[in-house]
Formats: sequence, structure tokens, C-alpha cells
Amino acid sequence: MDQVIENAAPPPAGQLLILIACGLAGILGYALMAILWHRYVLLDHDRSALRPGMGLFWAYVWRAIVLGFVQFLAAIPIGLAMLLLGGLTGSSPAALLLIGLVAGVAFLWLALRLSLVLPAAALGHVMSVRDSWRATEPLAGTLWALAVLLAVVNTLLGVIASMLLPADPGLRLMLDSLLYLIEGLVFVSMLTTLYGHLIEGRELG
Repeated sequence: MDQVIENAAPPPAGQLLILIACGLAGILGYALMAILWHRYVLLDHDRSALRPGMGLFWAYVWRAIVLGFVQFLAAIPIGLAMLLLGGLTGSSPAALLLIGLVAGVAFLWLALRLSLVLPAAALGHVMSVRDSWRATEPLAGTLWALAVLLAVVNTLLGVIASMLLPADPGLRLMLDSLLYLIEGLVFVSMLTTLYGHLIEGRELG
């Protein structure tokens, strides 16, 4: 029993601090990557756009934090509905996978509707979450189809990764991070395209 308790002990504080620091560095690095991509595409591939100031960077991070909080509040009823649905359908793997897919579609649709504030912030413009919601209204139906596509792809990648990833925790973390990075790049590219079309009047494609 003592051995089990010892194995279940949390990692040392030093390791936790390293993990937190790496997590923060990863989040900030992802934010910088998103800013550079938004600016490079929306400023017509101008290489000078790849030199955003620190003020713009932190403004983008702040908008991302606000957006995340709004999405969290909006996701609460989605989560409650999925819990209710799970109670009605049981806990079979197929049912749980379907419920997760439905929840993913709803959350992705919500994110696509609200997240135009991010490419706007990358360009130094101020856009409210309400403005993003209104701007995406013309494509609300299309965004449902896009959310379904993204959710299905993400779910399939997750299932494949769970079967193929190695048992080593460090290697699994690296490969999972690469997978999340690719998914994030796809989402950022979609936001850039939506902003260019809906806000700047650019043709799709």
C-alpha cells in the first residue's frame, strides 16, 4: 500500500513549474504564429507585416483571453446538454464518441462565429465579440458544415493517434503537441479567410 501511495504522489514543485513555463511559452508562441499568419496573408504577403510590435502582440493575447472566457461561458449550456444526452443514451464507446462529436461541432461553430476578433486584433483593429457574431451571420449555415468537417477530422485524428502513438509519455506529448499545432494552423487559416471575405470583401479562393 505504501508503494502505491508513493507512486501516486504528485510530481515535485520544480517539475510543475517547468511544465507551467513550457505551457505558457507554447501558448505565447502559438499566439505569435497566429499573428504573423494573419498579418502576412491579410496584408498581401508584405514581409514587413512580420514585424508586429509588442503592444500589438499583448493586445492580441488579451483579446484571445477575453474570447476564451466568452466561449467558456457559452460552452456551459453545450456541456450540460451533452451530459444530459449522455445520461439518456448510456455510456457505450460509440455513444460517447458521437456525443463528443456533436459537442465538438457546436463548439467549433461557436468559435468560428466569435473569433474574427483575433485577425482584427492582429491587424491592430478593435472588434468586439458581438461584431464578430454579426459579421459571420451571412455564412452561419455554411459554418455549420465547416464545423462538422473540422470536428470529424479532429475526431478521426484523435482516434488514429490513440492507436498509433507510442507508449513513452514524452514522445506521446511531442506528437500530441504536433497534432494540436496542425489543427490550430488549420483553424487560424480559416479565420484569416473568413475575415478577408466578410470584413474586407475579398473573394473566396
